[in-house]
Amino acid sequence: MQRFIMLATSVALMLVASTARAEVTFNAGARLSHDSNVNGSPDLPSRANQRSDTYLTTSASAVYFTPLNQEQTTYFVGQVGALVSKYNKFRNLDNSALVGSAGVFRQFSPAWSGQLTGRGFVRETQQADRNATGSGATLEIKKQMTDTLWLKGIADYEDARANLATFSNAGWTYGLNLGYLPRKDRFINAGVSQAKRDFKSAPVFSSKSRVWFIEGTEKLSKNWYLSLGYAFQDNDSNFAGTAYTSHVLSAGLSFSY
Repeated sequence: MQRFIMLATSVALMLVASTARAEVTFNAGARLSHDSNVNGSPDLPSRANQRSDTYLTTSASAVYFTPLNQEQTTYFVGQVGALVSKYNKFRNLDNSALVGSAGVFRQFSPAWSGQLTGRGFVRETQQADRNATGSGATLEIKKQMTDTLWLKGIADYEDARANLATFSNAGWTYGLNLGYLPRKDRFINAGVSQAKRDFKSAPVFSSKSRVWFIEGTEKLSKNWYLSLGYAFQDNDSNFAGTAYTSHVLSAGLSFSY
């Protein structure tokens, strides 16, 4: 973990110093969430064993971007960041992660844009067997339909290699997001995503999840933002009797400079 921090810091400093045209933004935030079924207990035959919990996630990141062509339609984008989640009751779910990513953004036309990003990460939990390193890639295609409305499609692949092979997993996530800007300082984002993860267990355990969400963000001042969100999660697997649902409410405060 320490080596990763040193490497990420060195890369960030080199990028910041590389060109006068480059720009760097720094972001930090805290989000309080409440999950109605944090232990993932099945809905059937009874919800009696489902437990709720509240957890706080804090995060910080630095984003670097610079144009790659004279027309400034193609940009290199790099990011280093960290996040920590702390649970109120289920402390065994506490976790933290460091992530570094790099990619290319392209403005194809006034209406169409896309971004391809690769990443590497280190994740630590309260169970050493679940600690993992991994890599992934994300493709985003965005269509600006009007000045205040846009649609984005997302395809993401992730491969996480845990200390114990049983907890190692890989799979795809697909998402569709609709963004709306009713006012200059107000933003609404809604969408759905579907994910599948195959675990390297014997027999193979495959989890499936679908999430519907909506979130509103209000700009409080020049650099401060308040957001409120709701998500419904529907989870299943290839093992009978494991299907469950949960509701997640969240509120966050973030800073960007």
